[in-house]
Amino acid sequence: MKNIFLLLTLVSASFFSTFSFAAPEGIAVIDYRTVFLGTDLAREKFEELRDSDEYKAISDESQKKQQELISVSEELQKESKTMSDQQKADMQKKAQTLYQDLQYANQKAQALESELLQKLEAEQTPNVQKVINELVKAKKISLLFNSGALLAFDASNEAINVTPEVINLLNQANKEK
Repeated sequence: MKNIFLLLTLVSASFFSTFSFAAPEGIAVIDYRTVFLGTDLAREKFEELRDSDEYKAISDESQKKQQELISVSEELQKESKTMSDQQKADMQKKAQTLYQDLQYANQKAQALESELLQKLEAEQTPNVQKVINELVKAKKISLLFNSGALLAFDASNEAINVTPEVINLLNQANKEK
């Protein structure tokens, strides 16, 4: 029994070590979210969003609520020993309300950003697919994985991670339009 276990261990170790040292030729990984967010077009659109009146109002409101929350928290911390239980409860309730307002403002900003990302994805998907298809043919990629489907990969390995290359090709394609 011990010999069988030892044999199985050696066979599996040799199989997995051979596989792990094999060149990742024909295998690549792409991070679609980074592709859609990393283009020059996306940067321009997000800058436009952040410069919009609606986004600025939300951002200003968020900063104001955050400053108020910090102020109330500091006051509560400094003065808690001299406050009555009712005053403490009122201050805590005010802090909780400010926190909820801050969360709501942040959610509104995130909703605007998500909406923009969805719009970019819808507009850019045909271009992304075209660029990816061309890259797959040019680099002779047999398997292209979405990074979200993997547990881990070496994002710094340019032979595997084609995301930066796709972003560059998309930027070029967008400029030609």
